[in-house]
Amino acid sequence: MYSSHVRAWRRRIFCGHRAGPGLAAIAALGISGLGFAAGAQAEAPRIHAITGARIVTAPGQVIENGTLVLRDGLVEAVGPAVAVPADAEVIAAQPGWTVYPSFIDAASAVGLDTEAAAAAPARGTRGRAEEKRLGIPHELKSVHPEDGVIERVDLRHASIAAHREMGFAAAHVLPDKGVFRGESAVLILREAPAPEIVARDRAAQVIALETASFMARQYPSSTFGAVATVRQVFLDAARQGEWRERYVANPVGMSPPEYRSSDAPLLAVLRGDLPPVFVAINGLDPGRFGELAREFNLSGMTVARGLDDLEADLRAAGMPVLLPLEMPEKPDLNDPDSVIETGLVQMQKVLLAPRLPAALDAAGVEVAFVTAGMKSVRRFPENLAAVVKAGLPPEKALAAVTTTPARLLGLSQSMGTIEPGKQANLFVVDGELFTDKPAIRHLFIQGYHQEIEEEQTIGDPNAVVDPRGTWRINTDVMGRSAESTWTISGTSEAGGKVRYSGFNDSTRSGKRDFSSVELKGNAMTVISSGQGGEMKITVIIAGESLSGETTMESARGSARMKVEGRRVSGPEELQ
Repeated sequence: MYSSHVRAWRRRIFCGHRAGPGLAAIAALGISGLGFAAGAQAEAPRIHAITGARIVTAPGQVIENGTLVLRDGLVEAVGPAVAVPADAEVIAAQPGWTVYPSFIDAASAVGLDTEAAAAAPARGTRGRAEEKRLGIPHELKSVHPEDGVIERVDLRHASIAAHREMGFAAAHVLPDKGVFRGESAVLILREAPAPEIVARDRAAQVIALETASFMARQYPSSTFGAVATVRQVFLDAARQGEWRERYVANPVGMSPPEYRSSDAPLLAVLRGDLPPVFVAINGLDPGRFGELAREFNLSGMTVARGLDDLEADLRAAGMPVLLPLEMPEKPDLNDPDSVIETGLVQMQKVLLAPRLPAALDAAGVEVAFVTAGMKSVRRFPENLAAVVKAGLPPEKALAAVTTTPARLLGLSQSMGTIEPGKQANLFVVDGELFTDKPAIRHLFIQGYHQEIEEEQTIGDPNAVVDPRGTWRINTDVMGRSAESTWTISGTSEAGGKVRYSGFNDSTRSGKRDFSSVELKGNAMTVISSGQGGEMKITVIIAGESLSGETTMESARGSARMKVEGRRVSGPEELQ
């Protein structure tokens, strides 16, 4: 039904595309120091055999007891009666192990410091890359289609490792500011120099109906104006392209057309050489994207806002949907004031959200699950489990993170399934895949092996503590101390489970939400996001006190941080 939407992607895979400045810029940062030295001697062959395993080679295709052979980054053989090479390193599967193809994130912010982007200086002062750029930029600050997100990717960002640990081997990274936001990139999520892991530095043009505040005095300041901006920018680029063609054909009597740096990427979209990815900000945006796509004969994809979007709104796009597994916030029904303020529509969103993927599948809409826009990317596995529990068949859920994104991104010939000749991108799970926290034991990306050890037990797993309340925190790094406040809250869910959340508040950094709060016995682990990635801190709670340590990593090295705290209020009654 939607086969036309991937033609441009396939042309780019087999015909190639211009190289942008991103690779050279990244290589110049010395990123080759991540364990792989450019120009080093040839590495030893990577040959592995996984034996006696249950192998899911593709959604709905299972080998109950098989052997998988990987050689030099590719799948060499897979099947129930495959011989084990004499030179292979053998991994004998344990009972309950299953091998799956690695996930592909078709819309992501992995590797980006989104907070740094939000605080970036105004256009025209963005640094050396802009100063050296030839051509006239577009008159509107929100229109910069020539920008490449690859110039912002930090390959040392902690989010890349976090993505790997959830089973992702590749990610389509989208720029996140503006109307015409620039060109996206596809990354392979392993540690290596930039030339080895940037699968495509210019993958798609990202477009959103973003508006500026009235006080900013910038256009567009309304959704109507944003739609008009997209139309006018495309029309102007088409006219400019026509003038240039006329000048090249017969320049006599014509002045040379001015060179605008934004024209080339826009014309690539209009020609069908570069697919658009539309990012929804408003619930009605998908329908607007559908109208724009039909007007300009574009084949692309729409990134939804989350699981609380309406099926009818997403169907109106008329194109594949990249669906963030973001659940709507659950209201506190144990608080009388919250009950009064919670309307029927909000409750319906909470109850119906996990059922949206199944409804879209029944309506014939092609869907890939993504992390873009998720407040806490670490909730992706549990939200994936939730949509399966709500009625989406497991094989459809697996397809939404493997074969479907591979097809939409033009990667089907190299990844998405476990087949001979394809990249050795796969992982081994002990137990169920569709659970809140699947136990991944082995991970392969392009044949590079990472063994993931079971988490060590910290504290007393049988202890019963209540982490909720406000905590006065003191941190010490190399003799330098700082104070902040942690606020932890909890919401009861079905089956007696409690979901915790919270935030850190300090004079220096302001308020920052924790992306994850997890309690095991008397050990509480909080994860805080910021520039450079995530920081994971585990503390032991003893009555009204807590304490713990963590390692802070940076380009300059690492340092231990000690954490101590005392509860100053709470806990309140469980919400």
